[in-house]
Amino acid sequence: MNKSDGFITIKNKFIRMKNKITLFIVFFLLMIGNTLWAQQILLIGSDSKDQGKRGNADLIMVITVKNKEVKLTSILRDTYVYIKGYGNQKLNAAYRLGGRKLLISTINANFKTKLVSSIVTDFENTAKVIDCFGGITIHIDKGIHQYVNGYIEEQAHIKGVQLLPLTRTGTITLTGDQALAYARVRVPGTNYDDHARVERQKDVTKAVLSFALKNKSIALKNISELWLMIDSDINLGDYIKTFTTFLNKPSLPKSQVFPGDNYYTNERVNGVGLVLRIKDFKKASIALSTMIK
Repeated sequence: MNKSDGFITIKNKFIRMKNKITLFIVFFLLMIGNTLWAQQILLIGSDSKDQGKRGNADLIMVITVKNKEVKLTSILRDTYVYIKGYGNQKLNAAYRLGGRKLLISTINANFKTKLVSSIVTDFENTAKVIDCFGGITIHIDKGIHQYVNGYIEEQAHIKGVQLLPLTRTGTITLTGDQALAYARVRVPGTNYDDHARVERQKDVTKAVLSFALKNKSIALKNISELWLMIDSDINLGDYIKTFTTFLNKPSLPKSQVFPGDNYYTNERVNGVGLVLRIKDFKKASIALSTMIK
């Protein structure tokens, strides 16, 4: 093999590695902090199942890093906002319609924030990451069991392979695909609605982070490889500093959800569906700015 062939092989390996970006690895790297300034990073999780096609934003979260503190602020995707060029829509549609730039500008325009940095990821390889950790332990109640298995069946169909369904409830160790299905469940009109899904996403994320805290040597061993997987405007120096600081922290970051119940009403809009209509954008803007500062 000549040098040219060797270079191509290395380049292809790098591309494959970079494509393995996942929701929870991004959390693992960024839900952390020991910086001397305030920084907000918008984490966008796309629900796209087709290669090369943008889906809606399944997850919209602002990660705030400030003075050794980290906060995670999930913005509910059904929040009804004005999207420039498209009119009033659910917030999650902004990413599908115009990518990360339109989603960021939509949040800034509606809620007077000043978001700039962002990370975009999807769920494609989440299962692989969790499996590398040996699975995660989550409590599964009887009511959600059937819905989780429904998503597992869907994932099996997409992958073209057989996947293990849940066979019992309670506190159990989930495989990567089972954990992904659990985090995806959304059943409007039940206890498993969009609000609850945000909590489940955080449950899975915290379980992954807990593994990192308990297995620091494994986490540190992979620090440089994980950096190659990130598509971000965060520089390497800040990455290393925040990553290593997180591993020395005794607890997980604070998490919160916007908008709160007192800031919206549930409504059905023709052509859009069920939405969260903001009562007073001025008050809501002040609330969000306070939460992410």
